[in-house]
Amino acid sequence: NMLGLGKATGIEIPEKTGYVAGPETSSLLGTEWYEGATTSAAIGQENNLFTPLQLANYIATLVNGGTHYSAHLLKSVKSSDYSQVVYEYEPTVLDEIDISPANLEALKQGMYLVTQTASVARYFNQLPVKAGAKTGTAQVNNNTSTNATFVCFAPYDDPQVALCLVVEKGSSGASLASLAAEILQFYFSTEETLSAVSGENTLMR
Repeated sequence: NMLGLGKATGIEIPEKTGYVAGPETSSLLGTEWYEGATTSAAIGQENNLFTPLQLANYIATLVNGGTHYSAHLLKSVKSSDYSQVVYEYEPTVLDEIDISPANLEALKQGMYLVTQTASVARYFNQLPVKAGAKTGTAQVNNNTSTNATFVCFAPYDDPQVALCLVVEKGSSGASLASLAAEILQFYFSTEETLSAVSGENTLMR
């Protein structure tokens, strides 16, 4: 809960919150909770239901050292002639997570190794920055189908961006690695990024 899973992210548009698996959630859904489900719930199975934004913010919280910020779309508002800023978004801290630096570093290192030695490494070894990632395969409908999930962050040494990709019935999360790498490639490519930025007061096509 402190990491924002199953809770409102604070974004300025309507959103679904989902829920974290546990006895209360099972009772709410009309199912029975067994003590043995704790381990399964801890690795993301059971009745966990999270949004991609929650998962991206979860990763951002972990790799920034444990500060859980509210998500937002609005950065600033300018006057009609663009001469002054009339509103600037101020970061809102929702929680401070007390996790030891050693445990956080172990987590980051594990995600780093995914991009360096796992089957998805070939998609990340050409990036201009080092990244960390985790694949996910979410079981649904009594194992008849799985949703593919993939989370990552970059750069590894000084995280600036966190991503979450989800494809319903997409099988394995590893299948999304190439797309995630393409997004990071574009984001950290100075030439491509600058060419994509439109000037203010310019009609977008």
